[in-house]
Amino acid sequence: MSSTTNLSTLYEILGINSNRSLHDLIENKKDELGISSDRQLSTLVGINIDTLNRILNGDNQKVDLLSIVKINSFLELDLEDTVKVYLSGLKEESIRELDEIKKANFIVKNFDLDGLKSIGFIKTKTDFKYIENRILKFFDIESIFDYNGLVAQPLFSKSKRSSNDLMNIFWVKSAYTQLEKIGNPNDFDLDDLKKLIPKIRPYTRLETVGFQTVVRALYVVGVTVIVQKYVSKTSVKGATFIVNGKPCIVITDYYGKYDMAWFTLFHELCHILYDLDELKTNKYHLSGALDLLLLNEDRANMFARTMLFSDEKLRYIESNIGNENVVSMYAEEHGVHSSIIYGFYIYDQPETKKNSLYRKFNKYLISSKPALDPLKTNIWTSDNPMQEIEKIIEKVSN
Repeated sequence: MSSTTNLSTLYEILGINSNRSLHDLIENKKDELGISSDRQLSTLVGINIDTLNRILNGDNQKVDLLSIVKINSFLELDLEDTVKVYLSGLKEESIRELDEIKKANFIVKNFDLDGLKSIGFIKTKTDFKYIENRILKFFDIESIFDYNGLVAQPLFSKSKRSSNDLMNIFWVKSAYTQLEKIGNPNDFDLDDLKKLIPKIRPYTRLETVGFQTVVRALYVVGVTVIVQKYVSKTSVKGATFIVNGKPCIVITDYYGKYDMAWFTLFHELCHILYDLDELKTNKYHLSGALDLLLLNEDRANMFARTMLFSDEKLRYIESNIGNENVVSMYAEEHGVHSSIIYGFYIYDQPETKKNSLYRKFNKYLISSKPALDPLKTNIWTSDNPMQEIEKIIEKVSN
């Protein structure tokens, strides 16, 4: 909220009724009890006359809580009512100080400041005016209190949230805000998406440009895909959103592996195909994090496996998995990147064998950086979020 916020708005935010005056209430009570002077009242309630005058004049600089409690006993009101009436009589600068305290308290309660600093979103945890302005600009909201009105609350409705919850909420709101700003102009057609999906797998063989090519093709059929950096404490691998009535996907570099980036993409595409109605109602689904929608994750996993490299094909190649040339030729024959074959093979093995197999085949599980980095932006560290949004639009639409 800007520094020019008027007092009536501040009163509303702070829950203060500005139509009542503590001075008037005290004067009315004095008349009722036949008290003729403020000095007599001072003696009656046990408050120094100078302190009493400060209370009546709205000067809170040297008024202690006990004095307010004494006045409350004299007025025979609920303490909360007395405090609010007292606040309504404070000078404007004091009211604004209370507003700043309320906003700082909101920030501490609703944001994991350590987490935000670790991703470069904020540079300090103590300058609350700076933090407030950073949040307002990034989310394009007028008041810090508008943050809770953004998408994300339904799945994180606990009254007391952990730092993990707060970072999950921030991650979701951040992704949703970006997707909203991108505003894919293409109409979404489910039939067009169904025709496109079977054509995706061969692009896994293009390590540096295949992923971005597929992202652009999905954009044309009305599905926006963005890559958002993985944030510790979130455990989000991917997510599906409905923004402005159209499906959107967010991929993270949670694993940092090429095969998992493609697997996550197909996993989220499955949710669009089969869970569209639930997504339209709830606006988003997170894969890899707590999600109260309870969508069929096993189905999404199986869909991704089938579209990339079926179990039948994997069983056929298993006996030659140690022969790099055979695996490479088999991958080429079936239009898939060989790292996906190795990744699925390791995943299917008993836990007792996975570590040794990972060490053996890790050289084939290439990094996702060449594929995903061209789609990333500095959205959290930039001083101009909209400029970063424009970069995303350029990357997904050209």
